[in-house]
Amino acid sequence: MGRVRRIALLMGQDAEFHRQVLRGIHAYGLQKRDWVFRDAPAELAIVPVVREWQPDGIIAHLVDGRFAKQILRLGKPVVDTGCVLQGLNVPVVDVDHEAVGRLAAEHFLERGYRHYGFYGSGTAYYSRLREASFRNQIEKAGFTVSSCHVEYLPRLVGPISWKRVDQQLRRWLEGLPKPVAILADHDVAAHDLANACQQMGLRVPEQVAILGVDNDELECQLAFPPISSVAIPAERIGYEAAWVLDRMLLGHPPPAKPLFLPPLRVVARQSTSILAVEDPLVAEALYIIRNNVDRRLKVAELANQLVIRRRALEAKFRQILGRSVLQEIHHARIEYAKQLLSETDWKLAQIARRCGFSTPQRLSVVFQKVAGMTPTEYRRQSQLQQRE
Repeated sequence: MGRVRRIALLMGQDAEFHRQVLRGIHAYGLQKRDWVFRDAPAELAIVPVVREWQPDGIIAHLVDGRFAKQILRLGKPVVDTGCVLQGLNVPVVDVDHEAVGRLAAEHFLERGYRHYGFYGSGTAYYSRLREASFRNQIEKAGFTVSSCHVEYLPRLVGPISWKRVDQQLRRWLEGLPKPVAILADHDVAAHDLANACQQMGLRVPEQVAILGVDNDELECQLAFPPISSVAIPAERIGYEAAWVLDRMLLGHPPPAKPLFLPPLRVVARQSTSILAVEDPLVAEALYIIRNNVDRRLKVAELANQLVIRRRALEAKFRQILGRSVLQEIHHARIEYAKQLLSETDWKLAQIARRCGFSTPQRLSVVFQKVAGMTPTEYRRQSQLQQRE
């Protein structure tokens, strides 16, 4: 074995994105018997430690300008996985942020929204790319986007900042026409957005549909309701960043352009689970349906709660949604079943009970009719997508 190569990984492990990037870097490192790693948060306090260790190369999430400047002064090959700061003259490996914006717009446009918003950083380069692409797609469709810019880099610290952000977000949400579809620039922002809606009494997704980015399962599941998110190839980003650094260590010039990898897909959860509906009675019906997916809600029972004749309710559903009330109930249950199939290892009988079906056989029949495949096939497909 030749001389050992010391590789500093400066991004921390507090976010799922960073942990997956680190997995990808380590996967590449398994091929390089002479690589050894040290990892630490991307903070100014770590710079003297890195300088003393004298790494041969650095892969970093460059967020803070002062930190980036000091790291670059070390004179070592650096690869950035943050795409936050422009003009650093270092190679960048990240997701294709413009493709993220397009994918988010398509997800919302398919659901028939007429009002749109963007919530996230107004200075971070990745956020500006996502916002511009999202806005471009929405405006092509004939609509406009309202933006609320809040800085999340690094995570907000202290109650004063939280209070200011809360006030700014509430004012913005209050002024938006409803129903509105909002893209948050990442899942932490989407989680905060969902929290604000809950405190303000705004129903998600009936009044405010929310889509995040990164598919950080902890952030998405901690929100109420769980947040839909654009999944990105974070592990592959780490692997490709290590490949770029390896090439630089071998004397090759750095790539002339950023290496942007396509996003994987939208992972749909409850925060974007319905079509945009402006009719208040149908919107109320959808809210009741989504909050009763765990039991066998009857159409007659729903009509009684809404104080409307069943025939009139059916007519409204067919006119606005193009399907019957029972079909919508089945659709809501199956969407919940899809989430449980992809995010848990529960047996079919347990999922059937949680989704209001009397037996797993009944779940399978309805699932096949709505989704065009069996629950087992859907789970297998979902697992394959997660490995991509």
